Amino acid sequence: MPYVKSFDGTKIYYEVKGEGTPLILIPSCGVTLDYWKYQDPLALKYKLVKIDVAGIGKSERTRKEYTYPSLGEDVKAVIEKEQLDKVVILGLGMGGAIALEAAILLKDKMLGIISVDSLLPGTVYYGKKATEEEITEVMDLYKGNYQDYYDNLLRDMLGDRVSPELIEWFVEIAGYKINDPAILREMVRIMLPHDYHNIIDQVPCPIKYLLRGRYRTVDYVLEEQKNARFIDNVGHNSNFEDPETFNRIVDELMQELLEKK
Repeated sequence: MPYVKSFDGTKIYYEVKGEGTPLILIPSCGVTLDYWKYQDPLALKYKLVKIDVAGIGKSERTRKEYTYPSLGEDVKAVIEKEQLDKVVILGLGMGGAIALEAAILLKDKMLGIISVDSLLPGTVYYGKKATEEEITEVMDLYKGNYQDYYDNLLRDMLGDRVSPELIEWFVEIAGYKINDPAILREMVRIMLPHDYHNIIDQVPCPIKYLLRGRYRTVDYVLEEQKNARFIDNVGHNSNFEDPETFNRIVDELMQELLEKK
């Protein structure tokens, strides 16, 4: 199994499949790389690189402090070990913010970013700037044994068309059971107040946006994410709620980025 040591010695687990332009897949908060199994058809055209960032999945849980820059370092370590160039990083939810940090570190190795349901104005979690009161209110839900709360939160993130079997699969790869509760809480803590505006100007590559259909009429989103593509009738996890449409649009966005290469 392939591992690489990140900047602080933490072992990062990843998987590689296919050949072609590297497409790096970074999931949302607390989700293992199994999340991307419905994207495997893209490996017929691209080199898919799936990563468990520190503390998640098969990666080590020894990091002393979890921050967005440190998670970006994990992505950088994998890309450098595999000697990849002109890469596209696709990040969903929290993964979109990690993609920004990695891109700043990788500089001219970047071809582009595909931000999926992420980089919403203000903060990834709320889609607007969260107040300290809101942050405290949410973090209070993560005290003690918050298994039922968190697993139900995952279920609520999904659209109405998702089968019960798929819902439970998602909870298995992203929920309380598979994660260290303390690390998961720390991931949520850094996500809540995150505002990407102070670093987005440092990103050295184009950013493409793919959003769920509910954002078609949200002005504060559309002002910042002009020319975004949309997937209707899905929740936050369009990659497995409607994988056929998701993969088709990602392929189209990849081709747009390659045309500008």
